[in-house]
Amino acid sequence: MLLRTGITSLIVILGLLVPSLNARAALHVAPTSVEAGAAINGLFFLDSDANLGDTFSYRAHGAYNVNRWLGAELGFDFAPKEVNQVVMTQLHLNAVVNLMTSETVVPFVGAGPSFTTVIPEEGERDSDLGFNAMAGVKLYPWKRLGVRIDARYVGRLGNDEGEKDLESDLIAGLGLFYIHGGAEEVEEVVLDTDGDGFIDPEDKCPTTPGVESAGGCPDEDGDTITDLKDACPKTPGPVELNGCPDADGDKIVDKSDRCPKVPGPAEYQGCPDPDDDKVANYPGDEGDRCPSIPGDPAYGGCPAPPTPESLARFSGVMQGITFEKAKAVIRSKSFKLLDEAIEELQKHKHVIVLIEGHTSSEGSDQMNMTLSQQRADAVKTYMVSKGIDASRLETKGFGKSKPIASNDTKAGREQNRRITFTPLRY
Repeated sequence: MLLRTGITSLIVILGLLVPSLNARAALHVAPTSVEAGAAINGLFFLDSDANLGDTFSYRAHGAYNVNRWLGAELGFDFAPKEVNQVVMTQLHLNAVVNLMTSETVVPFVGAGPSFTTVIPEEGERDSDLGFNAMAGVKLYPWKRLGVRIDARYVGRLGNDEGEKDLESDLIAGLGLFYIHGGAEEVEEVVLDTDGDGFIDPEDKCPTTPGVESAGGCPDEDGDTITDLKDACPKTPGPVELNGCPDADGDKIVDKSDRCPKVPGPAEYQGCPDPDDDKVANYPGDEGDRCPSIPGDPAYGGCPAPPTPESLARFSGVMQGITFEKAKAVIRSKSFKLLDEAIEELQKHKHVIVLIEGHTSSEGSDQMNMTLSQQRADAVKTYMVSKGIDASRLETKGFGKSKPIASNDTKAGREQNRRITFTPLRY
């Protein structure tokens, strides 16, 4: 009756406490803590010839937790002579292993030696050594106070004549315990010193705010290279060029490329040399003056200049080039002189010539300006038809604005009606 009443009382207590198990948020098995508890047990004799009936017992225990996982426990069970006409005491010393240390539940196992004493109403007491193994679970409604449910097997070794070599008992217990002291587990606080959302252990720059693509380091231009390692921190560029841009893709970064928009070799600082004359197309006057024609570096990348004799054939007043009156039609007798000029220009493909048209003072200013331009254009058209690149020929009509003789005489007016070649580059 007492056994049934005690077990019922503990079950009621457990039923009231279990709903609050989730109220805690700490691990309760603190290292170096001590534990004390009490329980009421069911004591079952597993050997049918033990001459003892199943009964109940009371238990007190104390334990020391070495750390969260390991501990040692000393337990004392006392079974009064309510059912059997004997008093039984059992002392258990166990090594305890916590299988899991969660916020609310700690399952455990243990094993160790036992010492059992049976005291009859009459006669001598009987003491036996033995061993025990236990398994159970601790529930934590609060931080320090908990409920314990366990089962323990006890093997009693007979040492008197006529006793069995091994007698087995099973003890099932339900009780309360209290934990005191122990080193409080301090939750590790992981810092984010620079406040960039990346914790310090994973932040490559823990004191400077940064971005994810650069591992927590600053990357102003967003090219995944941190500003500290980026040779061009304000302009995005590829990793292989240390974060500097290369607009023309010639592997020479723009800040070191003299021609950043046109690819060229490193030997010319990123500028091209399409005519392969060892004079690159550098910007400004330093570059190749004849970028599409192989030339001599001594002449700025152009071929050597023509001789004076050659130059005379396509420079100055081209005496002998005449036109039909008041028209821009070249007379056929002019072709021989033009062909000689063309022949020389074919030899010197870098030369650029300005074809000037001039008239006498006869007629209006506007008429003479238009006629002089048309005649210069007619000469250009003829020369282009003979193979001279149009880009090498420029034209300009001056009308009657630049006379070289008096317009008061017929001979003077004839001199003023002229075509002049002015070399612009040679």
